[in-house]
Amino acid sequence: MGQTQDSLDRQLTIAREKLAKYVSVLDEKKVAASDRKRDPIWRNLDANCRQIRTRLCAVDAVAAREAECLQRKEAAAAE
Repeated sequence: MGQTQDSLDRQLTIAREKLAKYVSVLDEKKVAASDRKRDPIWRNLDANCRQIRTRLCAVDAVAAREAECLQRKEAAAAE
């Protein structure tokens, strides 16, 4: 069973908060925005955010597919 939209939204919120917190640490260390991609912790946190966003896109695609399938079933039943 896949994850729900609500669960993924909550996970994305938490992941973004962690990333923002670490970015503030990097800002305190005066690390330039272009150099963040070289920091392994930042890369890991950013990758986690991207993974969750990808999962959200997949959930949306499945929901659209299911809605289309239901629409076709209703159209076939109406004929």
